[in-house]
Amino acid sequence: MNRCANFKKVAGFVQLFLLSGMRIIIASFLLIALSTTICFAQLKTYYIDPDSTYAGIKKIHTGHYITINTNNRSPKRLLISIPGTTGPGDVMRSFDSVAALEGYHTVSIDYPNNRNTATFINSVDKQAFDKFRQELDFGTPVSDSVDVDSLNSIVNRITQLLVYLAKTRPQEGWNNFLNKGKIIWARVTLAGHSQGAGHVSYIAHVFSVHQVIMLSGPQDFLQNYDIPAPWLSAASKTAYNNYYSFLHEDDAYNTSHQIRNDLASMRADTSVIYHFQNMNAFPKQARIFISSIQITPTQKNTGMQNHMSTIMPMHTKVWKFLLKN
Repeated sequence: MNRCANFKKVAGFVQLFLLSGMRIIIASFLLIALSTTICFAQLKTYYIDPDSTYAGIKKIHTGHYITINTNNRSPKRLLISIPGTTGPGDVMRSFDSVAALEGYHTVSIDYPNNRNTATFINSVDKQAFDKFRQELDFGTPVSDSVDVDSLNSIVNRITQLLVYLAKTRPQEGWNNFLNKGKIIWARVTLAGHSQGAGHVSYIAHVFSVHQVIMLSGPQDFLQNYDIPAPWLSAASKTAYNNYYSFLHEDDAYNTSHQIRNDLASMRADTSVIYHFQNMNAFPKQARIFISSIQITPTQKNTGMQNHMSTIMPMHTKVWKFLLKN
């Protein structure tokens, strides 16, 4: 029996012993800690300097962050994670680690993310969010708010990273996600937090990917018009029922706006929304998951803690459910 299997026995004893009140909450975190400590032994993580993948691609934070499951010798699924504003690639490490344990190869991208998307909320230009996304994702010079060329665009950063990994680490199986130097998008799940939630949705509108997971976002809402940014409801190459979202009910960036943005991307109605306080079971028809679990009240800015909670290990069970689609 391997170490991860042994965890199931240990977890069972912990659940029987801790039966009520605060002890159950402590038990939940203990179980997560046990699972990650025991199962993470099979994970391998490392950083890749963006400039090493192709000359001229700039390193913004700590570089691209890679997580693979060493037991997964023939990977078929790739998770591409995109952090939120000012977030380094490794801010997604907990989510990526769970994905790797579920059978994914994962890459978390280092990219120019110092401009906060939410600053466009009061813009009178209905295309402000679209221009911002287009320049960051593809390097098209259309936005006055960012200056990103095609070389440093998110899509090129991802492409050059995968090409580099396939060339320098062939034993890890990265060539399974490339065809003549092009990404096989059908094998890709895109996951993004906050600003990254908008980027994964934008890219999925252009390429047909396996799945989209939007975490705490997008924030692309036009306050002056009381509408989601028009690009969200544009025609999508990715099937609409392959878009998923995970939010907190009290997000600093306005959960109601996030819900409307997600519904626009999915072309869905409110029947896909599921509010939860425990994570024992999720309905199969749900695609927008909203946590009511309270974050530590001692935090000075609870709204921002709620915003960050969707990439905290406390929500591991939600991630596993999403990643199995």
